[in-house]
Amino acid sequence: MLLALYIRDLAAIEPLGTPCLAPLCPRVKPAAARELGEGSAGELRQEWQSWWERILRGGYSPPESNDEPDFAEFSDSPSLQHLLRAHYGNAFIWTQNRLGEYKDYCKKNTVERSALMSQLFMELELGGQDAGELHLKMVELPLAEPRAWFVEPDTVLLSQDLMLDAELFRSYLQPIIGMMK
Repeated sequence: MLLALYIRDLAAIEPLGTPCLAPLCPRVKPAAARELGEGSAGELRQEWQSWWERILRGGYSPPESNDEPDFAEFSDSPSLQHLLRAHYGNAFIWTQNRLGEYKDYCKKNTVERSALMSQLFMELELGGQDAGELHLKMVELPLAEPRAWFVEPDTVLLSQDLMLDAELFRSYLQPIIGMMK
């Protein structure tokens, strides 16, 4: 997901449909916005959107090694393949830095985050619902806007900073949990 969002921000792709996630944080300079030319912008948007939808469905696995991949699986998406090949090195470094920061973040906030989630599910059970049957996949991302985006059927993409504000976190998650009952 981080690689796809990096490419989105790098090329200033305005995604189609939902969810329309906030930009990454720290922001990625849209340095490749004009790299492909105006005629390719619409094509790139469609190729990226198709890739993003595959990611959300779990149908894409990132390269497994640190070697630069050739992205042959993107042969039917030439504009996207070009960007991936041209910018993979910087994208890889950027994503590795974010993953390291996220590990540090989790070490510092695990107790608070667990308590907040436990409290939400305890309130659900106090309301008469069986939280044990609820399956909710939460994916925290370094996004510039502290909010959450629901992706059907059972996934929530959220800014990793959202849990720092318990009230705001609750305002996004309670309705989603309510819909899934």
